[in-house]
Amino acid sequence: MSIDILKVDSNIEKTNTDSLGGGFTKPTGLYGCVIDVAYLNKSRGGALGLNLHLRVASDKSIIRETLWVTSGDAKGNKYYYENKDGKRFLLPGMATAEQIAMITTGKPMGEQTQEEKTVKLWDPESRAEKPTKVPVLTDMVGKSILVGIHKVDRNRWSGGAPTAEHSFVNQIDKVFYPDGFSTMEREAEAEQAKVHIQWQEKYSSDFVKDEYDPSVGGGDDSLPSEAVADTGSLFS
Repeated sequence: MSIDILKVDSNIEKTNTDSLGGGFTKPTGLYGCVIDVAYLNKSRGGALGLNLHLRVASDKSIIRETLWVTSGDAKGNKYYYENKDGKRFLLPGMATAEQIAMITTGKPMGEQTQEEKTVKLWDPESRAEKPTKVPVLTDMVGKSILVGIHKVDRNRWSGGAPTAEHSFVNQIDKVFYPDGFSTMEREAEAEQAKVHIQWQEKYSSDFVKDEYDPSVGGGDDSLPSEAVADTGSLFS
């Protein structure tokens, strides 16, 4: 079954530009990864998320991240937002998901095939991994990708709300083909891959993105879950 809700209309402005604007959290850097699993889920607020488990080639650890590809029920479950001029742009999570889909399968998110599979996922109630049936985007699984990862300082969440405690997590900033080309470079038939080199020059390994809020505001269950590196088995 394809994901019709994520088929992008032609009137959506392109946000895929080459602007460079866990427990074992990795330093900021470029990491060659294989997608161990990619599955969909919904937040309590109705936002659709693409959950990625990326196995790092260098040490076999897993980086997990959720890309929120639609808004929640209150905002109409849309994969885009509108600016003050009425122009529509992909949500940041959807823009990244579209690039990952094209890099790994050559097809956009709206044309991905879902297949229900059983995956070992963390269950907060039992505080253990449990076999869980989820819609897996099977064409992405096992595909290689080069990922620009930021180390991020943000508030730790507890009981559904942020706390004053710091939490260091990983967050996808840019994605590339395994040979280093960006999606825009590939579309433009560029002779050399340069953007991944520029990204690496801009973000040193000691770079930490500051998202920590000292005022500790309210919660929002549509925010991405923490992306941490581990070495656990994914499929039951």
